[in-house]
Amino acid sequence: MKPSIFLWLCTLKISFLFISLSVKPVSSVIDSYSDHCLTTVPEPVPNSEPLDYEFGPFGPSQSGFYYYGSLRVVSSNITRYTNSFSFYTTEVSQTDKDGVFMIEGSFELQNPFVLHSFLYGVGPSKGSVPTPHTPPVVADFTNPFILKLHGFWSKSSGELCMVGTGSSYFKDGNLLTPAAVLKLHNIKNSSYITTLITGTLKSLSPINDNNYFEPISLMTVPQLNYNFTFASGDSGDEFSSESGLEENLSMYKILRGRSFCSKFSNLAIKDVFSLQYTGCKSNKKCLPVGGVVQNLPGSITFGVINCTDVGKRVRIFLKFDDHTKLSRLDQRFNPNTTLIGEGMWDDKKNQLHVLLCRFFGTANSWSNAHVGDCTTRLSLRYPAILSIKETSTIMGQIWTNKTVHDSGYFEKIVFRSTEFHIEGLYSLKYEYTELDRVRNECPERKLDRNRRQRYPRPYSSEMKFDMSVRSSEGRTARGSADTLTVNNQFCKQAGIALTVVRDDDFERPTRWEPQGRANISYKIDIKWHTSQKLANKYYVSVVPDEKMEITAEGVYDADTGGLCMIGCRKFALTDRAPGNTSIDCEILLNFQLAPVKGFENGGYIRGRIESTRDKSDDLYFDPLDVSSVAYSREQAWHTIWAMDLEIVMVVISQTLLCLFLRSQVYHAKRHPKTLPFTSLVMFVILTVGQLIPLVLNYEALFYRKRDQDTMLFQTGGWLEVNEVIIRITSMVAFLLQFRILQQAFSSRSNDGNGKGLWFAEKMTLLVTLSLYVSGALIVLLVDRGNYKREIVLLPTRPVDYWQRSTLDDLKSYAGLISDGFLLPQILFNMFSNSREYALSPLFYIGTSLVRLLPHAYDLYCDHTYVEYKGTFIYVNPAEEFFSTAWDVIIPIGVLLFAATIYLQQQFGGCCIVPKRFRWRESYEKIPVVGQS
Repeated sequence: MKPSIFLWLCTLKISFLFISLSVKPVSSVIDSYSDHCLTTVPEPVPNSEPLDYEFGPFGPSQSGFYYYGSLRVVSSNITRYTNSFSFYTTEVSQTDKDGVFMIEGSFELQNPFVLHSFLYGVGPSKGSVPTPHTPPVVADFTNPFILKLHGFWSKSSGELCMVGTGSSYFKDGNLLTPAAVLKLHNIKNSSYITTLITGTLKSLSPINDNNYFEPISLMTVPQLNYNFTFASGDSGDEFSSESGLEENLSMYKILRGRSFCSKFSNLAIKDVFSLQYTGCKSNKKCLPVGGVVQNLPGSITFGVINCTDVGKRVRIFLKFDDHTKLSRLDQRFNPNTTLIGEGMWDDKKNQLHVLLCRFFGTANSWSNAHVGDCTTRLSLRYPAILSIKETSTIMGQIWTNKTVHDSGYFEKIVFRSTEFHIEGLYSLKYEYTELDRVRNECPERKLDRNRRQRYPRPYSSEMKFDMSVRSSEGRTARGSADTLTVNNQFCKQAGIALTVVRDDDFERPTRWEPQGRANISYKIDIKWHTSQKLANKYYVSVVPDEKMEITAEGVYDADTGGLCMIGCRKFALTDRAPGNTSIDCEILLNFQLAPVKGFENGGYIRGRIESTRDKSDDLYFDPLDVSSVAYSREQAWHTIWAMDLEIVMVVISQTLLCLFLRSQVYHAKRHPKTLPFTSLVMFVILTVGQLIPLVLNYEALFYRKRDQDTMLFQTGGWLEVNEVIIRITSMVAFLLQFRILQQAFSSRSNDGNGKGLWFAEKMTLLVTLSLYVSGALIVLLVDRGNYKREIVLLPTRPVDYWQRSTLDDLKSYAGLISDGFLLPQILFNMFSNSREYALSPLFYIGTSLVRLLPHAYDLYCDHTYVEYKGTFIYVNPAEEFFSTAWDVIIPIGVLLFAATIYLQQQFGGCCIVPKRFRWRESYEKIPVVGQS
């Protein structure tokens, strides 16, 4: 077991032990029951063993919601995102009074990290068998609010009264033990759509006590013993007029062996539905909920309370969400924006018909809340045929049976699913309605026989692409184009690839073959980015990220790579389209896909989106230029292979470097007299060069790759494993180099000829520093004003432009210095005229080869199939000293340095210097004479 997990478990056990010891036993507050509950349920005497874990509509666990003003004893971490509570029944016993039962249980304010709210799950259905329940573990252990309660419930009156104590953390972190009385009303055996259980939780502590908290009003709906009474026939023909003549999928085709409740449970958890207001002119005639809503809701979500497969019936919450909300973490229940409903599936009309009711009496407290005004209706259906104007797989409408003059009347609201889910909808069809317009707007291009290229096939994953969008005003956006259908077949979207792929798509054709034209449809999403300056000056009231949704259909020519379509733009609630228009189908889209090989257009998909309306039209918009990196399956496979190769080369290079350094350590051990003749400057350069990646954390090299949202780097931990190996080998290499440096320094200090060697070392340092500083100035003075383009594999930002900085130049130059690591040793040999075998041949030749490998690999990539270098693990082609010219010059220089070291160790350090410039022999003997 890992130490961190062990410590976490120990802390958890200690926390719960501390809480359990701090909680007063229930028996200590039983005497107070008669003081607080005698008028509600008179105290009887229990006369039997516990019977069950449920009573009335309460099962082993019952969820609900609370309204609070200033809850002093509760940390804000609990109340920030949720206002739900849970009641867990631990014991139910009979008493000496008929119809009165003793109840024991626990009350807990639900933590937002515990996904137990029945707004997002299926409650127990009618007839379900309850089982003993253990309260879930709260994720935030430092902020619980738990009460252990004891009391009695009257079956006839429906009243429940309980008292008890518990534990809670004050906002400053102190543990408190509040005592409270819980009273709930209307807990009957049977319940209906209008049944609502309300109550209060009051503190038993004095108002000036730390354990005191203000009264909390509670509200919950029954989850057991619920009677479904609504049927579509009960409302006459009011649903018939709203059904229309649309063709819908039957429940048999939707379920495909699954149960009705499982289908609608997933619907409640996953789907968000956007709203379209058909004719409201003021907020008073827009919403079916009461109260004041600050912003007009832009979406709705469903929550399943009860469901039964018998008769296909369901009870739901319908929640209206504010479209400006940035996160769905806020799960707080608001009765002013929530409806409760009961519905059933109509097999004749293939629709779900729901009767919806409102909550009343929730102004300042929920203790008197009730359900009423069940005049709102909802219908939900699965369209059998999709088109360019309607691509929602689930849609419906909400309306009222009131007249326009009645209070609470609102105009019909249409809702649609925001996600394109076609899983299991095997009978779904797509109908092309704009092909005649496409033929007029998109003439067929003639194929140039002399420039035949192989383009992506219609069913391949290359038809899906991300894109960068730019308007004529300079605004930029990012977007995605997802294929919906090709001919009459849907393309299911999974990750970044299409799952509908034919077997022959993986075959590599040996020669060009015509593929023809195919009907195709797309879903295009564009998100505009507003600069901070514009947002502050001109777009104060607009959401920072404005979305543009377009559905398009047209023709794709696989022989020329041309994609031409007619598009329909859907307006969201925030778009405020003129005349309450919901869709604009006067849009023309043209794209030119890049060839699979050859990469004309620089390997980019180019395109244009323009409005065909007159400029005076309110719906007209300026043309949008589109570009995207083209990346095929074939290239993706090769890049994955190249990335794996680079990782292996890094591991091999570091391992070999350790072996070569070990050979130098062994050489120094066998020939200790040669140690003083090794250049300290050389080993300082090698040691620092190995230390910098360790100090800067090698993970930064890999983080850039993992940050790109693409499947190319989802390698199942392969990258992380090799990262650890590289870290270890780099550390070993650093320690070996540091050890050699330490030995050389110690031997130099203890050597009798040290004065002359130190003089040679100083001269070496002076010359190398002069050369390195001069080279750095030359690098910085070179004009690098041109922008360079870095192409990233399937990027989330399709095209990233950057300009080389001074730091980038210095990094490249530091790599050049490391490549020429033998230069200080050559200079040192010259100044000392040494002919000692200071360096092991295996060390300086092997290390030189390791330094040459990246340049050899880069030279290989430039002359082979590697069209895109996006991994940058082993070689970064953006660096100045990784180019064809440098890949030739640097290896020649490194090999020349290695040859020079060999000659110097054979014939003396000055053998490469002309005789007229060599040091005098007398000077060489000065240190020896001085010593004698």
